[in-house]
Amino acid sequence: MYQYRYLVVGGGMAADAACKGIRDGDASGPAGVVAAEQHPPYARPPLSKALWKGDDEQSVWLGTEKLDVDLQLGRMIVSLDLSARRATDDRGQEYSYERLLLATGATPRRLSGAPDDDRRSRRR
Repeated sequence: MYQYRYLVVGGGMAADAACKGIRDGDASGPAGVVAAEQHPPYARPPLSKALWKGDDEQSVWLGTEKLDVDLQLGRMIVSLDLSARRATDDRGQEYSYERLLLATGATPRRLSGAPDDDRRSRRR
């Protein structure tokens, strides 16, 4: 079982910002990030713009791994036991924590009656 003072669930820009905030307040407390993505956090909006302009691909990485944070990538938390302060991932691995942050992001929700992507792209 992994044991952390801080456990962040999610691997996007919010998770990276949380890790930086954690390190500002506690430089050495054990911290972990569990994320479904296979890659460490990166700056999503600049990703496409930077690459279109020919910028170096390395410019999109946020550097979370340099914060002495344990990155558990390619895993998804599937259950939380709040009273025991434990999380379990999709591989059965358990994580204990003192403090938990859910920073999983979101996916767009299609509203009923909204035009589909094909019709929207033809209007432009």
